[in-house]
Amino acid sequence: MRKVIKLKSVCSLRALPFRSIVSLRALPLCGIALLLLLTTACDRRPLEVYFDKVVNVRLDVDWMTYFHEKPTGMTMLLYREDDGLLRSLTTNEVNTQVLRLEPDVYKLIIFNQSPDEFGSMRFENLASHYLAAARALPVTTRANRPWDLGEQYMADPEAIGVAVDTINITQEMTEDEYLQFVDYRQRNNIPDTIHYVFKETVNPMTTHLNVRVMVKGYQSMRSLEANISGMSDGFYMSRVDRTQETGKMILDTWSATPIEGEDNTGWVTTSISTFGLPFGKEKAENREPEDNVLHMAFLLKDGTIKEFVYNVGKIMKYLTPSGDALTKEEVLRDIEVEIIIDDPIDCPDLPPVDPSSDTGAGFDAHVDDWEYGGTIDIGF
Repeated sequence: MRKVIKLKSVCSLRALPFRSIVSLRALPLCGIALLLLLTTACDRRPLEVYFDKVVNVRLDVDWMTYFHEKPTGMTMLLYREDDGLLRSLTTNEVNTQVLRLEPDVYKLIIFNQSPDEFGSMRFENLASHYLAAARALPVTTRANRPWDLGEQYMADPEAIGVAVDTINITQEMTEDEYLQFVDYRQRNNIPDTIHYVFKETVNPMTTHLNVRVMVKGYQSMRSLEANISGMSDGFYMSRVDRTQETGKMILDTWSATPIEGEDNTGWVTTSISTFGLPFGKEKAENREPEDNVLHMAFLLKDGTIKEFVYNVGKIMKYLTPSGDALTKEEVLRDIEVEIIIDDPIDCPDLPPVDPSSDTGAGFDAHVDDWEYGGTIDIGF
């Protein structure tokens, strides 16, 4: 807080010539008083002392190194060490923010956009630094199919990045601030000098899940949907740890590629945005096969559904330079998890269909929903 101390100047006696002083002795007392009034001046302009016991802090936000995109806005949450929310700010100035902080320990959270701008997640406990979290909202627009009746899915999260920091403002730091004597007329023009700069690097909180499956009987497909279980339902903002609560996600947009030289065999692939694997389950050694289950349902050309279920907890992996010996920084900054099912013995093997039921429809490389009836014209 800026403190102001007002000092009143003291009237000053302007020097008189020596001869004037001598001549004063001969004047009557009233004349002396009159001459004193005429020959002295009083300057009573107030002088104000500005004494700061706060520290000017500039936050420089780095969005591009790991988050790879600059948002149109950001939210900053500032907490005191005792976990209480001190300040919340949403702004379209995403590069720099200036704060004036009294001596204390502050906890900082920065994320892109405002909480109201996300349609795939909700924010909870933002008044608490330790408990502040983002969690996936349920999918409400899907009409479940016969193969997944009763299932509840989490929404694919939008891109969100978070920076966290602890800012320790000591009493000694305030002593480096300025003490200024300023004429009262300049009280509104006192410059603020930036003394401390903190760089805040934003990390992505979403992880792309890539699924690649070899399929035999490739030409029997009309469409494909699947789901995956065991994915984290969000993250804690101050710890940038994924939650241990999990849910299922729908995989309903696939691409298909034939394998050259293989008879009626090809790859189906998809990629979705997730919050990644739960905290403590990042490494395969800490997961059981059934922790993550891939359930695939193929709609064949004759209208029948063929289902395959795979326990993939042990074969999921983060795509990091260190492989499965990954660090927390790699979990934050490497944003892909991969599932590959390529064993010809275990991969989906679709039965041949009755040619008379084939109306020319095949696998739709970008189908969003099941196609019951009708014709889907595609080409590989």
